[in-house]
Amino acid sequence: MIAINGMPDHIHILVGIKPNISLSDLVRDIKSSSSKFINEQKWVNGKFEWQTGFGAFSYGHSQLNNVIKYIENQ
Repeated sequence: MIAINGMPDHIHILVGIKPNISLSDLVRDIKSSSSKFINEQKWVNGKFEWQTGFGAFSYGHSQLNNVIKYIENQ
């Protein structure tokens, strides 16, 4: 993980992954693990669940600092 931040209804995560890693598997694992943790900690009333689906974008190395700044300012 390179950067993470979010809004009340969504998060932005910047990660560096190897080409042999499936993005959908990574997102599935993040959602599953974080949902379990949030529910075990009882941070919300009722059951916490992520929405279905996700958006993903790729960036060139030259854009990395701008993307990090964008995420940090969410």
